[in-house]
Amino acid sequence: MNFKCYDVVEIQGKRYVVTEVISYQEFIIEKTVNYTLNDEMYNNELGTHKGAKNWTEYGLMPVDGGDKKWLTIVNGEKDYCTFSETILRSTPPKGYKLYDKGLQRVMSVEGESKARSGDKADYKEYRTIKNDKTYVFFIEDWHGGLTDQAQGERIRLSDVHRRRDQAAQTASKKIRNAARRKEWTRLGLSWGIILFFLGYLFVGDMTWHELRDEVGFPYTMEERIKDSYYYEPQGTKDGLMVYTSKQDPNATAIDLIDAVYGKVYTIKQDTKSPERWIVIYTTKEVSVISVVNGTTYVEVGELKNLSDSENTRIATIRNDSEILLRYAYMVELKNKQGRKTLSNIIKD
Repeated sequence: MNFKCYDVVEIQGKRYVVTEVISYQEFIIEKTVNYTLNDEMYNNELGTHKGAKNWTEYGLMPVDGGDKKWLTIVNGEKDYCTFSETILRSTPPKGYKLYDKGLQRVMSVEGESKARSGDKADYKEYRTIKNDKTYVFFIEDWHGGLTDQAQGERIRLSDVHRRRDQAAQTASKKIRNAARRKEWTRLGLSWGIILFFLGYLFVGDMTWHELRDEVGFPYTMEERIKDSYYYEPQGTKDGLMVYTSKQDPNATAIDLIDAVYGKVYTIKQDTKSPERWIVIYTTKEVSVISVVNGTTYVEVGELKNLSDSENTRIATIRNDSEILLRYAYMVELKNKQGRKTLSNIIKD
């Protein structure tokens, strides 16, 4: 069973549009030493003839809204597949046991995806059986530094249905058109400005900030701070604007992550320092959040305006948590579970 981008599938009574198709190959099974594809030892000892498998992962966007799902189909497996969603939990739930592990490599990517051909990750799959159903938990430790987790269940392939009726065609067209708008922006087409205003007039289910993001003029952290009553200006420091925040550091960080729809470059968080440092980078901006005498401060501005001394100071801030970075990933995926799960983790 194979699907293409913008096909509509129905699973457990709910419809989804396929927005990305990622093909993987497993290279190392139950091994701890990683070899490159051209390595003679790899080819001799750990090649695909040793049992490596291939599988395809489909990113599914719910037609009626909600969190993004994933459908994973292993090549050659005729009866079952895996239906899951990305979560923040970093360890398997109680009762789950290690079922499989290895090294996976992305072979091809179609559609709108953060994955790139050649990306590698060490993965672990855990399983448990409850009430005759098999539940799964995945951990993917990407070699670029990010870790992803997903949780779901094994379902019958016969319960996955392709839909081609009029409602399915309408849903497919809507998602396809949204993807095309993003592609036009990336290509820098000169008439993006025209789409900006026409889209605002005719696309009623998008906010002004979302529309700006679609056509290449994303809302910034500095704009959010200036627009919100949470923040009070305190002057400038080393090329950055300084504000006080009425919220604690974590809530302030979440507010800024939400403002840019989770599209951050990276996040550093030092949870053990007295200042409770949090540094959020986008491709063009940086915000530095800290606590001084019980007051939350935010320094924000464009990276190009950052002084050498400030850049050096920020670089020395250590990082001991990926919680906010995972949350940003959830927001970018439009996964509403992200905020709720993060709040529970912080409270614990």
